[in-house]
Amino acid sequence: MIRAIGIVETISIAAGIETADAMVKIAPVKLFLARPICPGKFLVLVGGEVGAVKNSINEGFRKAKDYLADSILIPRVHEDVFPALEGATVLDDLDSINALGVIETFSVGASILAADAAVKAANVKLMEIRAAVGLGGKSYVTMLGSVSAVISAVEAGRQKAEPEGTLVKSIVIPNVSRDVLNYLL
Repeated sequence: MIRAIGIVETISIAAGIETADAMVKIAPVKLFLARPICPGKFLVLVGGEVGAVKNSINEGFRKAKDYLADSILIPRVHEDVFPALEGATVLDDLDSINALGVIETFSVGASILAADAAVKAANVKLMEIRAAVGLGGKSYVTMLGSVSAVISAVEAGRQKAEPEGTLVKSIVIPNVSRDVLNYLL
């Protein structure tokens, strides 16, 4: 069972690959992502038990040195974060969905923190966490649910991203158009 996730972003692709290798060798973690992201950075995301992820992140911090852009440990991550990262969320009943929420951030780590806070705060369904690929280094999370739930969830996510200075914008769209929703799915 995955209890925590760790994220390391580097400003060098070569340093990122080297960092990913060191992170998975030092502790029993699952490598979820290891790929270049815009603008010329590299993202490593691992999961596992809290202690193992912490050791992996510490090794990533040590290995990346001057090339480190960001590192985050999220203990007790919500289980809905993983399918959203993979873009594999399944929506059963579109008729009960009244609102769309979007939180846009300047970093992948901030977006994942916001998504985790949002889904823990209210009964929403995370659709996707788009991790900086083709976005100029930005990231965003989309979620669906009742208007009140989405408002609460977006506010909780904002509270995670805003103090770090990584929030770009957040929105809630009540009665979201089915055309827009179908395009996003």
